[in-house]
Amino acid sequence: MHSRLGQSVFAFFLSLGVATIAAADAPGNVVVRGTSPARAGEIAAFAERTRDDAFQRLLGIDRPGRWTARCVIHVHATPDSFAAAVGMPPIGSRGATSIDFAGDAVASRRNDVMGDGADVIPDALAHEIVHVVLADHFVHAPPPRWADEGLAVLFDDSEKQCGHEEDFRVAAGQGVAFSTADLLALEELPTGTRRQQVFYGQSAALVRWLINRRDATTLIRFLDDVETLGPANALAQHYGLHSIAALESAWKEVTPDNSLSAK
Repeated sequence: MHSRLGQSVFAFFLSLGVATIAAADAPGNVVVRGTSPARAGEIAAFAERTRDDAFQRLLGIDRPGRWTARCVIHVHATPDSFAAAVGMPPIGSRGATSIDFAGDAVASRRNDVMGDGADVIPDALAHEIVHVVLADHFVHAPPPRWADEGLAVLFDDSEKQCGHEEDFRVAAGQGVAFSTADLLALEELPTGTRRQQVFYGQSAALVRWLINRRDATTLIRFLDDVETLGPANALAQHYGLHSIAALESAWKEVTPDNSLSAK
């Protein structure tokens, strides 16, 4: 789940002063709160690797610059703790991201993740780190909701990705998947857990298909142009598809095997 303060999406309060102070006492690009020092070290190392991987795979940047406003990762042991921080319980999503901007620069970065599982690394962390990485590129407006979530899903573990693929496959078989036009037009997550599950699966499937048709950097350029040129013109320029209807027709052959995974 991804939020931008002052630009769009979910209402989520983050104090810039608190985040900056919390991050100032740690090296690297992230600082971890809410767990033991040993676990925090492992989480921070994983977050750094995921950050580098996402910059390289999605944005084509092999040596990303250092985040002066570090990403503050809050690990929550209970749903109540998560809900108090985020404003909603971890139902359907075990992570949340909040980003604040000062002009064209990111002023604060925050991930809230559930850390109650058996694994040392919270299962939602990679997904949420991708949202933070994408914000470095999309400074004027967030990427379309389907792209933001679909790209992040590609960094989930294989079990989660398979679950999302199955959600989409079942919905498509039942004729209740989103139309491509509706998917591209969504600005917020759909209501209802089941519709959200379909949305995540279908968004990831479309992202995979577009990446396989060209590559990840072409997808990012396409997303850059959607805001200024409109979806149809951006599709024509980058994919040779002259309408959303043409995209939907070409995408009918999409399969869950078309994946780009960071794992």
